[in-house]
Amino acid sequence: MTGVTPERLGKVAHMLWAQVYEEKFRGKDRGRFVLTREQIKAALNVQRLHGSTIQALQDVALRRGLVIIDLDDLFPCIETNVVRQYRRPPTDIFTRFLRETFPEDLEDEVSDENSDDEE
Repeated sequence: MTGVTPERLGKVAHMLWAQVYEEKFRGKDRGRFVLTREQIKAALNVQRLHGSTIQALQDVALRRGLVIIDLDDLFPCIETNVVRQYRRPPTDIFTRFLRETFPEDLEDEVSDENSDDEE
């Protein structure tokens, strides 16, 4: 994380969360937005954006309530409370697709269950 101080990371995270997120633009009173890689570099005052720097910014922002997603060239930013309200698949649906996608995992379960019977 060459040259990016924890103080700078905190200020950038605060700016994104408390200012940009709350600003009215593009027809919305407040809310989610996306930054370019160049905008992130400008905010952090770096020439090159390292993975460790992105991760550090994500960690600081997350503690403040903002999720920053690294899509390589774009960085969507969204409130953690919004993400927490996303729909979650019921366990039976998730398990069904998991077993269909990874049937070999089911074989491991069967072997483990059978090993108890042998004792």
